[in-house]
Amino acid sequence: MTRDECKQKVIDIMIHKNPYGSYHQKNFNTYSSYGEIAPINSSIINNMPNAKIVLSEDIYDHLIAVQDITVTVNKEFPFFLYGKETSPNTIEFNEFISASNDRRNTSCSFNDAMKNSLQHKIDENLNNGLVVCYGHSHPPLGPFHQNFSLGDFVSLMSMNEDNPVFKNRQVELTGCLVTSTGDINFIFYDNQNQNFYRFTNVFVKDKNNNCKPIDCYGLHQSQHPSTRI
Repeated sequence: MTRDECKQKVIDIMIHKNPYGSYHQKNFNTYSSYGEIAPINSSIINNMPNAKIVLSEDIYDHLIAVQDITVTVNKEFPFFLYGKETSPNTIEFNEFISASNDRRNTSCSFNDAMKNSLQHKIDENLNNGLVVCYGHSHPPLGPFHQNFSLGDFVSLMSMNEDNPVFKNRQVELTGCLVTSTGDINFIFYDNQNQNFYRFTNVFVKDKNNNCKPIDCYGLHQSQHPSTRI
């Protein structure tokens, strides 16, 4: 699919397959001049049913470092997470990859090193439960930086539709946005149901398998007690 085709498909999905379709229609009309940086209100994306994401402590530390870098330099920071679907609709991420192993490096992009890492990981894990997360951050610029943009959804759909290993579900693909406030927002494009879903049950797991909720989508879950899973 061309990028323009993906863009129109995202708009159609948000308007016609979301209970807040009329809001999304108004939103796209209001911000049509923004192009792909038009915001998509994160609080009214469909919830992924009976699903959760679990991060290792190391992954969580990396993502908080991503937030710190983003706020410091006012630039987006891209990364990949690798993990496994450990049970139906439960994903555990335990590997973080960026353009540099030095998290203080603020000039990262999805360069050849990151793409090669992704290809190598996929080649080793076809049909083996691998889940790839295509992530980035938003700096605190403008009034909508805590939301996904239309372009974020277009990129996730394009990556899914244009890569047979993702389209055929040999490897699952998710997206992630780290906000300047420290929310870690995960999204999933289901190419079978042709819809987008968000994960609102996100945890960090310590070495004793205690899981503490972390903040996502403005829900302030980090104030809740730890559980064991």
